[in-house]
Amino acid sequence: MKDKKVAALLSLLFPGVGHLYIGKYADAGIFIAGAGILWSALYLRGYYLMINADPRYYLVLGALIFIYLFSIFDAYRKAK
Repeated sequence: MKDKKVAALLSLLFPGVGHLYIGKYADAGIFIAGAGILWSALYLRGYYLMINADPRYYLVLGALIFIYLFSIFDAYRKAK
C-alpha cells in the first residue's frame, strides 16, 4: 500500500515520478514525456517568445502548469 501524500509530493518534484512510486508505469511515461517536451520547448524557445510577447509562450507555460497539477492530482487519486 503506497502513501497518497508521498505520491503527490513526488509528482510535485517532476510529473510522473509519483506514478512510478505507485507502480503506474504507463501513466508515468506519458507524464514524463509530456513534461519533458514542454520543458524543452521552454528551454529552447521560451526566452525568445517571452521577449516578443508571443502568446505561444503562455500556451506552453499554461500546458506545463496543467501537466504538473494534473499529475499531482492523478497520483494522489490512484494511490491505494
